[in-house]
Amino acid sequence: MARHYLDKGFPLTVWNRTAERCAPLVAAGAAQARTPGELAERSDVVVACVADPPAVERLVFAEDGVLAAARPGLTYLETSTISPSLARRVDEALRAKGARMLEAPVTGSKTGAEKGTLILMTGGPRALHDELMPVMMAIGAKAIHCGEMGQGSVVKLIGNGLISFMMEGLCEGLVLARKAGIPQETLLEVVMASGYQSPYYPFKASAIAKRDWDTHFSIDLLVKDQTLALEEGASRGVPMPGLAAIREVFQSARARGLGHEDIAAVVKVVESAAGLD
Repeated sequence: MARHYLDKGFPLTVWNRTAERCAPLVAAGAAQARTPGELAERSDVVVACVADPPAVERLVFAEDGVLAAARPGLTYLETSTISPSLARRVDEALRAKGARMLEAPVTGSKTGAEKGTLILMTGGPRALHDELMPVMMAIGAKAIHCGEMGQGSVVKLIGNGLISFMMEGLCEGLVLARKAGIPQETLLEVVMASGYQSPYYPFKASAIAKRDWDTHFSIDLLVKDQTLALEEGASRGVPMPGLAAIREVFQSARARGLGHEDIAAVVKVVESAAGLD
């Protein structure tokens, strides 16, 4: 994502909690900040993309974090997948210092990030969404305004819940087809010619067929998002029994040491349950 800003002519300063990961961007022309606060001091817009809520807490609220350098004129674009409540808390803290925030969690995985074709789901003032379109379109193909602060995060969590159902359904279907002697290609041909088609299915089915667990979106991160979605559902009195059951399958994958692998690797749990180890 950061490289797209360089390629499209934006002045860029970068920070990573593992400083060595900045080296390729620095070699390409970016400056490197020692802390998130220093990054904010040098920037008009801070674009954040980190793994989870604790990483956002560190980025923003640490003594050397973004909040320490927040000021009128600074804008914070949060593209991480976090809880709606954390997005609102960060927004309140920044606004208290005169800064502005737009949440914009992204979908598209590693491929979308590399190609600059991510989809952004924003929450916050519509005027700020419109103002930041050039910044967002440097990394994405489309940005959709979802409502007030926190609602972008809710939409993103719903989307990753749908991915959970799709991945579980695909894995169960592939394993049943295998035990019934039906070629994977035949099953996919029917799926892709029908009303339940999705480009997601051949993409993940191909990885499963090749036993290619190269991480586009890890099991650990999806479980994090499943948990956040269930917490949001609980806070709003929405039962989510399907997602709760599917999370346990992914938790089983984590228990087997597969958390760092791509979500397609959850098929190993379904295979094991079907006696196909």
